[in-house]
Amino acid sequence: MKKMKSIIKTYLLPALFIGAMTSSCSGFEDLNINPTNPSPETVDPTFLLTPVLIKSTLDADSYQRIHNLYADTFCQYFANDKYSSNNCVPVEAWTQRYWELHWQWIDALNELIRNAENSPNHQNVVQIARIWKAWQNSRATDLWGDIPYFEAANGSGLAAAYDTQEAIYDDLLKELADASSKLDPNAANPTKVELAKADIVFKGNINRWKQFANSLRLRLAIRLTEVAPERAKKEAEAAAKAEGGLLSSNKDNVVMPRHKNYIFDTRYYYGPAHLFNGKRMTMSKSMEKLLTNLGGVAFPKKPNYKDVPEHVDPRGPKYFNVTNQYNGAAEEFRGRWKGVPSGLAVTDRDKPENQRTNNSRIGVFFIGNTKETDVPFSVHYDRDMILMNYAEVCFLQAEAAARGWNMGKTAETLYNEGIRASMEYMEIDKTIVDQYLTSTDKNNYGTSVKFSDVAGEHNTPLEKIITQKYIANYPDNGWEAWNDYRRLHMPYLDPFVAPETGYVIEAGAHGWKGSVRRIPYPAEEKFMNEKNYEEVVKRIGEDKTTTRVWWDARK
Repeated sequence: MKKMKSIIKTYLLPALFIGAMTSSCSGFEDLNINPTNPSPETVDPTFLLTPVLIKSTLDADSYQRIHNLYADTFCQYFANDKYSSNNCVPVEAWTQRYWELHWQWIDALNELIRNAENSPNHQNVVQIARIWKAWQNSRATDLWGDIPYFEAANGSGLAAAYDTQEAIYDDLLKELADASSKLDPNAANPTKVELAKADIVFKGNINRWKQFANSLRLRLAIRLTEVAPERAKKEAEAAAKAEGGLLSSNKDNVVMPRHKNYIFDTRYYYGPAHLFNGKRMTMSKSMEKLLTNLGGVAFPKKPNYKDVPEHVDPRGPKYFNVTNQYNGAAEEFRGRWKGVPSGLAVTDRDKPENQRTNNSRIGVFFIGNTKETDVPFSVHYDRDMILMNYAEVCFLQAEAAARGWNMGKTAETLYNEGIRASMEYMEIDKTIVDQYLTSTDKNNYGTSVKFSDVAGEHNTPLEKIITQKYIANYPDNGWEAWNDYRRLHMPYLDPFVAPETGYVIEAGAHGWKGSVRRIPYPAEEKFMNEKNYEEVVKRIGEDKTTTRVWWDARK
């Protein structure tokens, strides 16, 4: 009872607040719950779902530190922040905080599942919680490798042992398959609150949860290509054929919507976009080189543009702004579209040519209600955050097909569909897309768009697929870009300029030797979970950024 009341205090009361703000007065009265004295007997378990959905995605602190300053930095979507992660050094306080938050979210989901698994009116809620739990745990194990999983947050209050990532992935794939199969669009809704109100992701649309579960299963299956290829093939083909299918258009994109009435403080409304308000992360030099010349499309010129490439991927000028007076560029640096090398030494970060304001930062397409690149940044940070897009699913299938697995279409067809989906989302004219798909113009790393054009280095079908997936996942899925870079060493990126000694295997090296492999466990684990921590370190070798996770097995 004490455990349930603790979770109710943390998760239920905010949920009741949300329900009150987003529902009609009469709807709230129908709940017949006293928010000042909740109990397990009177609380609908659905109420535990909504706050976890919000907090595990839109919390600005954890997003900035773990997603943005870890994953986005390590995959080189952005560069040149002032923190040590810019030089491949994790920050202990960030790691500890995310560790704590992760188990809070899992604890709440486990409590929901335990309290509702035998209720005939809550079976869909239970399956949704299982799917979200799988998504959340996949991120945690991809960050750390082996983590407590099977015994974690199980209500016992005991310190949990660390499970191998191999065992975790095996269970995640089973959980997604089973939860998807048990979702029933015709099942009864919760009796005390409609699922459509609690489910802020899909508004109670069970078919869309099936699509997400199947697509997430495909994502995790592809993660195993270098360590368990036969298992990867089996799971990928099964996911593609599963009842409910995969994401099939941009209308199916999995997004976390923002709403001003979510706010317990403004962080849950502004969320990630608020962090990209033009004052922080700069386009990396690697991203600039990936986009320059790719597709052979002319850079949209304006009279005040004086330092931009002749040709660029048409998404590039929307992804990153041309510098101007409104974002603080010094007069001599206005009108340029430039990135900054990742991992600059501290002494080089503040040189005028490397300063954030004098280089390209995230486009207002993503952070405001205007798509012009030479107007002040908008204060309306209202774009919903994408957790998984249709383009990514196309590229996942394209990679599978390129490996000879049965995806029902050719790798080239799926590759082209992924590009078209990304371009459609970015509102690129179809005639430009047609031109782009046939282009053999290569970017600064030697990769072209046309699938059959394989001449030159870094221009294989797989490199094309991963390059386009990397581009299409910007800016919300840097986590997946970092995973691919660890798994395949693709796309080709510049090495970090000045990583701190001991945090990469070889400074200046491309691929896995010159990048962060994982995040070390929080230091408190050495004392709070000493026995289990010592056992896991003995198993993995060293608790360092240079230690590979299980699926990161490519030589």
